[in-house]
Amino acid sequence: MLKILRPTLVGRVVLALMMAFFIAWMLLSAVMYMGATDPAISDKSIQDVGLGLSASLARLDNAGEARAVAAATSEQIEQLYRAYDIPAIMLIQLNAQDGTRLYSSPAGGSALLGGDAGAMSTVRVGGRSFRVFKGTAGRWSVTVAGSRVADSFLLLSIARDLVYYLLIAFPCILLPVWIAVSRGMRPLRQMSKRIAARGTDDMSPTGVDPKYAELRPLAGALDRLLAQLREKIAREHGFVQDAAHELRTPMAVISVQAHVLAIEPEAQGRREAQRHLDHAIARASHLIAQLLQLARVEGTRIGDTSVIDVAHLVRHELARAAQTAMDNDIELALEAPERLPFSLEVHAFQSILANLLDNALRYARAGANIVVELAKDDGYLTLVVTDDGPGIAAADLAHVFERFYRARSQDTTGTGLGLAIVRQAALRMNGTVTLAPGPDGHGCRFVVRIAAPG
Repeated sequence: MLKILRPTLVGRVVLALMMAFFIAWMLLSAVMYMGATDPAISDKSIQDVGLGLSASLARLDNAGEARAVAAATSEQIEQLYRAYDIPAIMLIQLNAQDGTRLYSSPAGGSALLGGDAGAMSTVRVGGRSFRVFKGTAGRWSVTVAGSRVADSFLLLSIARDLVYYLLIAFPCILLPVWIAVSRGMRPLRQMSKRIAARGTDDMSPTGVDPKYAELRPLAGALDRLLAQLREKIAREHGFVQDAAHELRTPMAVISVQAHVLAIEPEAQGRREAQRHLDHAIARASHLIAQLLQLARVEGTRIGDTSVIDVAHLVRHELARAAQTAMDNDIELALEAPERLPFSLEVHAFQSILANLLDNALRYARAGANIVVELAKDDGYLTLVVTDDGPGIAAADLAHVFERFYRARSQDTTGTGLGLAIVRQAALRMNGTVTLAPGPDGHGCRFVVRIAAPG
């Protein structure tokens, strides 16, 4: 029962057709009712009977024959009204030119139907109103009077007749529409069957090329979605493999140095092993922290935002990095307004700033300068981190934002995740990050632009 009641496209088409037929029935009934109740049309029908009867009588000279034609015409009209249950009366009177009455419809009794020849007029007979047409036909004078049909009868009759014809037309229209919809849905059923028959890891294109133009965008969108899923799965597999590979080295060092600590009899040897062990643990901890940070900012959907003073936040981060800069004889500078309120995802922005500072401090040499610039224009927050260090070789520029990529021109160790985190955090906040040469072509200039949340 539930399956029968489940919405289907074919069912919606049938329902739409039924609604269209219902609306057409209502409109046609209204139009035909307005026409049937138009006094001019009613008068014309009475006038047509009168003119037709006059034409038939004009060729007759015998009073008996004329009386017979008038009587036959009146009887035919009465039989027609009875056959269709029309609650109306049409009276016919036939007079000679001298005024002698030759025939009068039984329903009219002895009433005299007056009026001017060739014109319509109104008379009352037996308490009912009649429209009267009077005409002449040679030796005869013909008068035809018709009563008005009740509006309710007209409306019901018109609606009933239209329903009959529409019920005949409905299956004639429904059948070709049903066939067209069923054939149009065939490519979707084929696509559904092909996808259902696939393995769980099969993300190849559907291979369906529908001939209907309306279905091609759907097939194309599905193939693009599958391509995105293939790319995402490949990235995830690569991420796991790269993370395992990067963790293998510090884990091996930790294992070796722990073994040395356990068996080394000399204090100097144990201290050296302890130093190597601490360095390996710090490297593994830093790598794990950056992996967690990258996982947190992975994706392009912006998280919860809040309005903060970005200038204050940047000054706080620079204060935390100041000791490292002094230890390496590097000068830190900030160019920013006193206050800069902006709505952003605080954690993601901190990830960008911290990794850009860490990257600059890690690769800049003694005596280098690092300048952080902060500004807001046209609804964008712009963060610039510039250094005059050794820079990045041209061969590495296209890959510096890739995960686990370390420039071959640098001899400083690192995880290769810092700039990848910067890019992902920027994307998460609907922003961009670009790399350009530093001052006078030396060093690096990273520019991050973040749009205000809509």
